[in-house]
Amino acid sequence: MGIMPAKFLGGYMARKIIELKNISKSFDGVKAVDNLNLYINENEFITLLGPSGCGKTTTLRMIGGFEKPDVGDIIFNGFKINDLQPYERPVNTVFQRYALFPHLNVSGNIAFGLKNYNRILQEIKVSVKKEFENEKLNCEEKLKKFDLSTEEKKEIKSRLKDIKNEIKIKVNEIKKELILKELDKVEIRYEKHFASIDEKIKKLLEGDNYYKNIENAKSRLAEIDVMINENVKNKSKLENRYRDEIFELRLIISENELKKLEKKKNEYEVRKAFEIKSAYSLMPSKYAIEEAIAEVLQLVKLEGFEKRKIDSLSGGQMQRVAIARAIVNKPKILLLDEPLAALDLKLRQNMQYELKEMQRDLGITFIYVTHDQEEALTMSDTIVVMNEGEIIQIGTPEDIYNEPKNRFVASFIGESNIIRGQYVGEKQVKFMNAVFECVDTNFKIGEVCDVVIRPEDFDIVAIGGAKLVGKVDAVVFKGVHFEICVIIQGKEFVVHDYRIAIVGEEIGLSVDPDEIHLMKVRNEKS
Repeated sequence: MGIMPAKFLGGYMARKIIELKNISKSFDGVKAVDNLNLYINENEFITLLGPSGCGKTTTLRMIGGFEKPDVGDIIFNGFKINDLQPYERPVNTVFQRYALFPHLNVSGNIAFGLKNYNRILQEIKVSVKKEFENEKLNCEEKLKKFDLSTEEKKEIKSRLKDIKNEIKIKVNEIKKELILKELDKVEIRYEKHFASIDEKIKKLLEGDNYYKNIENAKSRLAEIDVMINENVKNKSKLENRYRDEIFELRLIISENELKKLEKKKNEYEVRKAFEIKSAYSLMPSKYAIEEAIAEVLQLVKLEGFEKRKIDSLSGGQMQRVAIARAIVNKPKILLLDEPLAALDLKLRQNMQYELKEMQRDLGITFIYVTHDQEEALTMSDTIVVMNEGEIIQIGTPEDIYNEPKNRFVASFIGESNIIRGQYVGEKQVKFMNAVFECVDTNFKIGEVCDVVIRPEDFDIVAIGGAKLVGKVDAVVFKGVHFEICVIIQGKEFVVHDYRIAIVGEEIGLSVDPDEIHLMKVRNEKS
């Protein structure tokens, strides 16, 4: 299958982010992926769709770094990443069974990646390695030659060693620059915090009422205390009567505005120390992590679930936590391996729309694996139909559904009536002993073809004006329509209609020219 052409997404020219070039992968001598070529665009929701064993999950795992291709290259933003470990790649994965940590609560699960992986540093390393990649490859190729002298080999090996050192030096230089920038940001941010608090304290101390309020509160509290203690008989009643006032007075004395501001200033001092420590490691501070968790929980509609235990969550909630954990450190690409498979139908349908909305909000590339055709049609910008390790067809959901390339795609994507026919002239096709108007023109006169008609594209008409007449064999109510099985000339046709038909009656069928799709007859995988 050739690499798909460039396309537009959201009104702008799409930019390639991942390329798979001549990828093959075998397990125990059986090919799971066979010479696959594909590129994936930035900010695209692309779905790998096909039956079990077609190679879609293996392809996803190779992009994620969990499997290495036997042949071919995986390119990210122009840089070969075949040898990068999963944690070194700008991708995160949402697995079918979520893979959440049961001993951590919701916050702990989401924060795990932020606390245990420095994405910034890894991206620096990848970027610097890319600068030296061509020279490094050239040196390695030269070493494979048999006619090199000992001196030439020594010189090339020395250069390879120098490249390694130069990469290390450059990474450290960039790291230092980033640390200084982060430290500057911390200083500027906390200077503003401290200045704001100092200004408030200054204004507070300049006012006479501040100290008067505290003294008045102390005086009034003393009066109430004396009153209660002098009336032993009514002590309980008096304590109840003045309970709210006592509470307010004590609050004025102990938790006054000045103390609040001073406490806040001390908190900021502690936070600043943490932020500085985090800046040196280029890791997010615990305060930044808290903010990121709150932000991502809002995105997946789980606000307030921070402290909840994983075993107290429903399947849908666990799936949302898994997605939150995957997107919290803002990967360039999110891999989703049938993440909705374990959910019930209604929840799965709801999550389809939410995932698509989430992808648009995040502006990152989603690579989604499923065998569910409806799921693929609902969510995707692009669908890649796979079978037996090969790409069979690539296109938009509308293209895949309305213009299937062959019998496999037509049968796998939705329901289809596929009939063998013959092209008999300009926009005319013969099948079931009748000639029909169509819109296809890329066939020779007399050429055998496959005719595809979707069940919903048939119209039930009066028998007198119908080219297709058959007997109703079965009727099944599907909720929004009736599924009607019609036997015509010994062949079974499936028809979807809002009106019920009676088993045993004869009905006529018609189909509009633009609802008849013709396919070339080839030796194809099916």
